[in-house]
Amino acid sequence: MLPKYLLGMAILVSFVLVDFAEGGDTPQVTNYEFTYSAWVTDLPEAAGQVDLWMPVPSDSEGQKVTGVKVVQPDGGRIGTEPRFQNRIFHKRFLGPFKQAATLRAELVFQVARSEVVIAQAKALARAAGSPKLHSLDVYLSPNRLIPIDGKVAQIAAGLKLPSGDPIRTGRRLYDYLIDTMDYNWKAKGAGRGDVLWACDSKTGDCSDYHSIFIALCRSQGIPADHEFGFPIRTRETAGTLAHHHCWARFWVDGVGWIPVDISEADKHPELREYNFGAQSPKLLKLTHGRDITLVPSQAGDPLNIFVLPYVESNGKVHSGVKWTMSFKELPKS
Repeated sequence: MLPKYLLGMAILVSFVLVDFAEGGDTPQVTNYEFTYSAWVTDLPEAAGQVDLWMPVPSDSEGQKVTGVKVVQPDGGRIGTEPRFQNRIFHKRFLGPFKQAATLRAELVFQVARSEVVIAQAKALARAAGSPKLHSLDVYLSPNRLIPIDGKVAQIAAGLKLPSGDPIRTGRRLYDYLIDTMDYNWKAKGAGRGDVLWACDSKTGDCSDYHSIFIALCRSQGIPADHEFGFPIRTRETAGTLAHHHCWARFWVDGVGWIPVDISEADKHPELREYNFGAQSPKLLKLTHGRDITLVPSQAGDPLNIFVLPYVESNGKVHSGVKWTMSFKELPKS
């Protein structure tokens, strides 16, 4: 989702740089404040009800949300959708609205971030078996644009994946996609995470790479998931984040979730080893999963990807939405 030409080497090094405490093996925590703002414009004259939804971050690997504040508007609420446990802010605005009215929302998140490194993934070690701590069925099922049979099963069969070794299978798929795909975020059809299109075109952006990875994992009975957020690709301690990004993770019993960022590794070969089983602290995770039904439910179809503000006017999708995401690094306590 980020144009390739925007990434210089200095920014890249900054993105993967990790500070460690003096102990040498404890990742240092960095505290950030993110401000997510949305503007709803170009409302139709007949608009009587406008619904706005915005993603709200949750705790996850390498991330602890320490505060969420709704600066504006008054009212609204933060709910949790049941399928993936994503947190979502919703506000319903009731008309009539003045001509050229603009509706605005601003959310502030305080988030503690640390690097994630999965030692077993780095060593390609077999994990000791252990019971699953929670149901992972949702991460084994197909999505509208992520099938797990047909062409996906044919590709998996041709790769002769190792049986009973999910970490080595994940690495085999990771390397296969880097070696096979050609990153092109401008390709017609890119950016939807449409597995069949991406398999045929062998190109796309981060959503396309990781959708194929997820499909292939699930076809082998390995739970896999799609995560979405904003990377901090700057050496500065404050600024505006112009592009969102996505990556994947797969589950291994006895280990847990293992992160991968395949498209970034393809664009930047020096990240090939790092981006399997590790994740930089310099990002904000917002949501995960595909085909999202919001809370309260939207009138339209489930959202293929939910990382940007979504608006409906009188129960119909409204495209007149602008947004900004800014960040600042907070002083160390």
